[in-house]
Amino acid sequence: MRLLLLVLVLLVVGAGPAAAAESDPTDDYMRRYQSEHRLPGLAFAVVRGDEVVHSRTWGTDGDGEPVTADTPFLLGSVSKPFTALAVMQLVESGQIDLDAPVRTYRPEFPAGITVRHLLTHTSGLAQWALRTDRFGSDAEELDRAVRELEPGRAPGEHEYSDANYLAAAAVVEAVTGEHFGDHLHRAVLDPLAMDNAVATPADAESLPAGHRYYLGHPRRFDPAYDASGVSYGYLGADLEDVTHFVTAELRGGRYGRAQLLSPAGITLTQKGAAEFGAGRYGLGWRESELDGERIVWHAGATPGFFSHVVLVPGSDLGVVVLANAYSPAVDGELAAAAFDLARIATGGTPTGAEADPLLAAALIVLLVVVLVLVARLAWSVRRRRRTVGRLIAGLVPCGALIVFAAWGFPALMGVGLGQTLLWTPDIGLALVAVIVLAGTLAVVRVVQFGISARPDNARPAADVLGG
Repeated sequence: MRLLLLVLVLLVVGAGPAAAAESDPTDDYMRRYQSEHRLPGLAFAVVRGDEVVHSRTWGTDGDGEPVTADTPFLLGSVSKPFTALAVMQLVESGQIDLDAPVRTYRPEFPAGITVRHLLTHTSGLAQWALRTDRFGSDAEELDRAVRELEPGRAPGEHEYSDANYLAAAAVVEAVTGEHFGDHLHRAVLDPLAMDNAVATPADAESLPAGHRYYLGHPRRFDPAYDASGVSYGYLGADLEDVTHFVTAELRGGRYGRAQLLSPAGITLTQKGAAEFGAGRYGLGWRESELDGERIVWHAGATPGFFSHVVLVPGSDLGVVVLANAYSPAVDGELAAAAFDLARIATGGTPTGAEADPLLAAALIVLLVVVLVLVARLAWSVRRRRRTVGRLIAGLVPCGALIVFAAWGFPALMGVGLGQTLLWTPDIGLALVAVIVLAGTLAVVRVVQFGISARPDNARPAADVLGG
C-alpha cells in the first residue's frame, strides 16, 4: 500500500511541471481564438530580435492537409510592406526618386502623383479606383490595369487604395525590366530565405485553398491565382518565411548576411506620415500606439485568408498571425489577436475586440426579405383579378427592391455586387435571391394583369356596379 502511494505521489509531482508547461497564456488565447472563429487552419509566432521564441501551427489547410510551418498563406495587404521595401531598395540605389512624378517611369500615368504619394496612399486614387482580385490573370495584367487608373481627386489626403500599390509595382517593372513577382523574388524574398513564398503563377501551385464564411461557417474557396495583385494582396508565404521578414524589420534591414535596406531606410518606411484616423501611414506600414507603446503593423486579407504582422520596436518584438479563413464581418475580431499577442508578450492583458453586428444584422434582414418574397410569390401565383392601380402598387416595391439589392446595398458597403459576392458570399447570394424573387414576382403580376384584362375575363356589369 505504501509503495502504491509513493508511486502515485511521484506521478503527481512529475506531471505537475509538465502540465504547467503545457498551459501557456499565448496558446490558451489562440486556442480560444481559433475555436470562436471556426478557423480551419492557423499559424502564429512571436519573434524577439532574430529569434522565434514561440510558434504554433494548428488545424488543416483548404485541401485537408495539416497546417505546418511550411504551409503557405496568402498575406493580403501585408504584401504592401514587401512592395514598399522593394521600391525603397531602388530608391537607395538611385533608380527611383520618391518625390519624382510617377509619369517619369510610367508616361501614361496621370499627372501630379509622385511615388511617395503611392506608398502613403495619398495619390488621390479612390479606394476602388480599379477592379482588383483579377483571378486567373497573368503577369501582363498589371500593365493593362495601370492604364485604367484615373485619380478621383488631387493628391494629398490619405485614402487607402490597392491601386496605389499596383501602380508602385508597375514603376518597379518599368525601372528593372522584370515582372514584379520575379523582381520581388530576386531582391527581397530570396535574400530573406523565404523558400515557400508565392509571387508567381508557378509558385501558386503549392498554395492550398482558403475559406470564406457562409452564415458564420467557413467553406473552401480556391480561385485561380491573381498574378497581377502580388504587390497589394496576393503575395503568399508560410509562417517561417514571415518571421524572417519580421527579423529583418527589427534588425534594421538585415537578415543573416543580407542587408536588404539601410537602417535609415527601414526607419523611414516604418515612420507614419499620413493620418488615417487610428494612426499614421508610412511607406507600407501603419504606425500607432498599443497601450501607450509605439507599434508598427499591417493586417491583410484576401477572399479566403487573413494575416497580421505587428512590430513593437521598443521591445524588439514582432508578432505574426496567419489564418486560412476570412470575412469582413469578423475583420476587427480577427485583427485583435496579433495586438493581444503583443500585449501578452510585453506583460499586458489581452482585450479582444467587440463584434461588429452590422453585417450580421444586414444578412438577417436580407434573409427575412427573401422569406417574405417567397411567401408573396406563392400567394400571387394564384390567379387573381388586377386593376392598373394594383399592378403599379405591386410593381413599385419590386423595382425598388431590385435597385436596392443590385446597387444600393453594395454601395452602402462601398463596393459593387460582384465584390459583395466575392468577399461576403452569403450576403451576396441573399442579394441575388432578392433580385431574382422580386423580378419573378413583378413578372407574375404583369402576366396576371394581362390575363385579367382579356375581354373573356371582364367582370359582369352587375359586379362593377356592386349588384
